[in-house]
Formats: sequence, C-alpha cells, structure tokens
Amino acid sequence: MESFDLLMNGLSAAFGADMLLATFLGVVLGLAVGVLPALGPAAAVAILLPVIVQFEPATAIAGLAGVYYGAMYGGAVTSILLGIPGESASLMTMLDGYPLAQRGEAGRALGISIFSSFVGGMIAIVLFTAVAAPFAEFAVRFGPPEMTALMIMALVFSTALGGDDVWKGFVALGLGLWLGTMGLDIVSGLPRFDFGTVELLEGIEFAVVAIGLFGLGEIFVSISEKTERAERPSYTFRSLLPRVNDILVTWKDWLMGSIVGFIIGVLPGAGATASTIFSYSVSKKMSKHPEEFGKGSLSGVAAPESANNACSYSAMIPLFTLGIPGSGTTAIMLGGLLMLGLQPGPLLFEQHADFIWPVIGTFYTGNLILFVLTILLVPVLASIVFIPTQVLFPIVTGIVLYGVYGLNNSIFDIGVALFFGVLGYVFKKLRYPSVPVLLGLVLGPILEQGVRRSLIMSDGNPTIFFESCISVILLLATASLIFIPLIKKINMIRIGMN
Repeated sequence: MESFDLLMNGLSAAFGADMLLATFLGVVLGLAVGVLPALGPAAAVAILLPVIVQFEPATAIAGLAGVYYGAMYGGAVTSILLGIPGESASLMTMLDGYPLAQRGEAGRALGISIFSSFVGGMIAIVLFTAVAAPFAEFAVRFGPPEMTALMIMALVFSTALGGDDVWKGFVALGLGLWLGTMGLDIVSGLPRFDFGTVELLEGIEFAVVAIGLFGLGEIFVSISEKTERAERPSYTFRSLLPRVNDILVTWKDWLMGSIVGFIIGVLPGAGATASTIFSYSVSKKMSKHPEEFGKGSLSGVAAPESANNACSYSAMIPLFTLGIPGSGTTAIMLGGLLMLGLQPGPLLFEQHADFIWPVIGTFYTGNLILFVLTILLVPVLASIVFIPTQVLFPIVTGIVLYGVYGLNNSIFDIGVALFFGVLGYVFKKLRYPSVPVLLGLVLGPILEQGVRRSLIMSDGNPTIFFESCISVILLLATASLIFIPLIKKINMIRIGMN
C-alpha cells in the first residue's frame, strides 16, 4: 500500500511542467537517435552528460531515460522502411519488417511495431514498479563483503556475457579498472598514475571517457564506412494505426517478448540486442508457420520490438537498486547519477524517494507520449537518415566538443575526449567491447572501496569474504562463469588431440 501511495505521488510529480518537458524532449531525441545509424542511445546519453548536471536530479534522469527507451522505438522506423537498423537492437525487426515494407505493407509493419513497443514497455514498467522496491529492501542487507562480491560478479558477468570474445572483454575491463585508479588514493591520499599532470589528480572524468568512446568513436566509425541510400517505401498515415486483427494474431508474440525482454534486461551485460534475438527465436519456435519468418512475418516484428522496449526499462532495476548497470546505456546513466550527487544502491529508495518515484512516474508518461509521437513523427524520422553525413557529423562533433569543454572549461578534457574517440574507433575495428571500459571506470573505485572496508573490518583477514552466505553464493556464481567454459574448452582441445 505504501508503494502504491509513493507511485501516485511520483505520477503526480511526473505531470509537473519541468518533468513533462524533460521527458518529452528526451523521448523526441531518443526517437531521432534510434533512427540514425551513426548514433545509439549510449552515445546520445554520453553526449548529454555535460548538460544534465545543470538540472535537478529527477528532471535530468527522466530526460536521459527518455532518450534510452525512446531510441528503442525509433530504431524500428528505418529498419522497416529502409532496411537500415537505427541501432543494434533493431536488427531482428529488420528481418521481417523490411520484407513487409517491400511488398507494400510498411504501414502495417510500423503499426504492429509501435503497438508492441508500447505494450512491452508498459508491462515492463508495471513489473518494475512491483519488484524494484522489494528488491531494494533485500539489497539493504548487503554489507562491504557482500557488495564486494556483487561488484566482482557484475564486472565478470557484464564482461563475459557482453561480447563475442571474452578475453577481449577482460582486456577492456582491465583498462577501465586501471583508469579508475587514476588520481588520489582513497585511503592514503597519495597520487596514482597522474603522469605529473594536475588535471589527473582528481581522476579521469567519466563523462569525457564516455563521450569519447561512444559519441566520437561511433562518429569516426560511421565516417569510415560508406552506406548506400535506400528508396523510401510508401505508406499512409491511417495504415500506421495498429489493426485489431494484427494485434490478436500476434498477442502471444508481444506478450512473450515483453516477459523475455524484462528478464534479460535485469541480467548485467545481456542488453536489448540479446533480448531481441532470444525473443525472435522463441517466437519462431512457437509459431505454426516458422517458414514465414525472415520473409515478412508480423510475429517476427512484434516479438523483438516488445522485447527491446521491455529490456530498456528492466535494465534500470539493477542500476537503481544495486548500483549495477544492466546495459551499456545504463552504465553511462550510472555515471550521470554519480555526477548529480546520487549513490545508486539499496538505500536509494529509502533516502531519495522524492527522486526515484517521480522518475518511475515519468516512465508511464514517457511510454504514452512515445506511442503518440511515433505515429505522428514517422515521416519526419524516416527523412533524418537522408541528411548528408558531411552536414550531420560536423554539427554533432561540434556540439560534443563544446559539451566536453563546458564540463570543466578545460582544453585538456577535449584532448582526452579525442584520444578516447580514436580508442573507441580502434576498439570497434578490432572488435573490442567498449562497455567494460566504462564498467571498470565506474565500478572499479566502488570495488576497491568495498575490498578495503572489508579488510579494515576484519583486521586484514581475507576470509571475511567467505563468512557470509550471500557473498559465497555470488563468488561461486562468478567462478562458475569463468571456469566452466574454460574446462569445456580444455576438454575439447584434449578430444581434438586424441
């Protein structure tokens, strides 16, 4: 009952002028970002970090969250109309959406994608409201040893499950952990890895690294890759409205996709792309006509669209309740929360109820706004992709560099952002994941603090990490993720030698 009252208060605050405006601007920008192949929600959120520190925390995070789940809507537009995924989570939508558009059913495909996105988001928001507070109450039991084990598990799980090559992921994670040690030692106060520069005494700025790796890195990659322009298929405004018959035919797909997306979103490192692939596969297995998938099946549009939107909301559960990002975008949002002076974790719901419940309230208003706006703005969104890159990229780059300079009025920060922009380009070309770098940078200092506090509590006895049932379970789960695949690989090598 108390949670219901808090939610009502949050919804009331979400309808305030500032919150509505922030949510509206966030989802509109998210729609545009989802359409553009050059950017993604992570890059957009990173670029906005210098801006959000000037606003109230609830207003700022409402806008960033709007960009995140708004991008999930926008990505379907060009995937269906042009066969160009706006971001990676829209790839599965393209498999059936584009064939539908090619045979003259673009409006029908867009209609079911918009409806599935709305339903998937709404189901996830309701589940989020129901489980987030109890989840946080349980997490309050975590002391320094448990939080240390949790940080280790989060870093390992996110790295191991977030990329194609596990070892490349751990190399990127190592870089992030090293970056997190720059600056003054948290206990002794001595400088570490400052290279004799005053600018690094306070550590390396998270926003600068995020903007470089994702914002500038993605732009550099897009400049180096030439994409052919596709012809725009025709559709009518009326055809964009979801058909009742299509909704009834695909109800199992969007319901299943919503649940799958919600569950996968809570898992650190899995991400929206994994949820769309899994939901698409399950939908195909459930279908009476699996042969239609990939050739223009409405189920092949409904399942991934509901999954990626559900995933965008549920990925924020571990972010708010444990301080663990469930995706690359929420990793950047974690940095934003810290920049705003908020410490995500179990106590967030208790100590900052005036922040968290209005933000949850904006999820409801934002999802409704998106449903209407996507239908109204489809023609505009589809035309964005035709803006010449030689016009678009200089404008975006200029805005990015101005934002970086505005953080500390520092030319040094611009140099750091450009360096990490080049590094992001190199990582992309060599297929190294960038997300573990940010995870190491953000969670590394928290992990170090947990280790030191635990050892201080036990007078330096490391067995304290094995005295708690919770920490033992978390450490065993982490070890299993590392050693089980390693043992299997060794056995395969032995079999091959024999």
